Amino acid sequence: MPAIHEKADGTLVLMVHMTLLAGRDDSLIRLIKSAPHRGLASVIRETMRTGTIEDSSELFSDDSDIYDIPEIGIDI
Repeated sequence: MPAIHEKADGTLVLMVHMTLLAGRDDSLIRLIKSAPHRGLASVIRETMRTGTIEDSSELFSDDSDIYDIPEIGIDI
């Protein structure tokens, strides 16, 4: 699958690899590490929408918006 894939319904699927540096990206590292199992994409999506970094446990009242991503590459 290419890094960007557009589905027939207009949904855009992105595969992103990023490096987060200790000392510079500490708040992002904490956010990523606190994401619930299978909830990383939802945490990142909400952070991008709001422009704020919050405790990821507050973002989930149920698992209805968690998507299955079988492979995700994060170089930390």
